[in-house]
Amino acid sequence: MIILSLDTKIIKKMNINTIFLFLLVIAAYLNLYLTFKKQRQRRKETNLPISSKEWRERVEEDNFQSWLSNRERLKDKRK
Repeated sequence: MIILSLDTKIIKKMNINTIFLFLLVIAAYLNLYLTFKKQRQRRKETNLPISSKEWRERVEEDNFQSWLSNRERLKDKRK
C-alpha cells in the first residue's frame, strides 16, 4: 500500500484527518472507476430487439405505403 511505503517521519507529521482524507479520495476514485467499468460492460451486453437497418427499412416501407395510399386517393379525387 502507498501509506505503508511512506517514510515513518512523513507519517508522524501527517495528521490523522489527513490520512483519512487521503484514503477517502482513493476510495472515491476507485468507486468512480468501478461504476464506469460496470456501465461500459452493461452497454456492451445490451441486445436490441431490432437492428437499426431493419428499423430504417420498416420506416421507409411505411412511408412508401403511405405515399401510395395518398397517391391513389388523389387520383380518385381527380375523377
